[in-house]
Amino acid sequence: METNEATIVELRLGQGSVSAAARGAHAAGIGRVDFVLVDLSRDPSTNVVDRKDVDYEQVPTRVDEAWTFEAPLVRGAAYRAFFHVYDRTGVNLVAYDRRDFTWS
Repeated sequence: METNEATIVELRLGQGSVSAAARGAHAAGIGRVDFVLVDLSRDPSTNVVDRKDVDYEQVPTRVDEAWTFEAPLVRGAAYRAFFHVYDRTGVNLVAYDRRDFTWS
């Protein structure tokens, strides 16, 4: 097992939705993962469009998660989807992956 891993294994752009599937690993245990969608046409650090946080009580070393974004997207706009993996405390980021796309 990789010590720290975060991989968006699928980003699906549907007719009216965007969904993501991701896999994460951390040998010392995962306390939390999250998905974050930002609008790249504005300052991405302040323009989070949608997010999902998943907290784990049992602190697994590997996870598979999926998410369908709920926020309405603007046609022709550029977005970035992030998947973050945090250590067993759920505070310290240990790995991430990101995918850019344009909603058409």
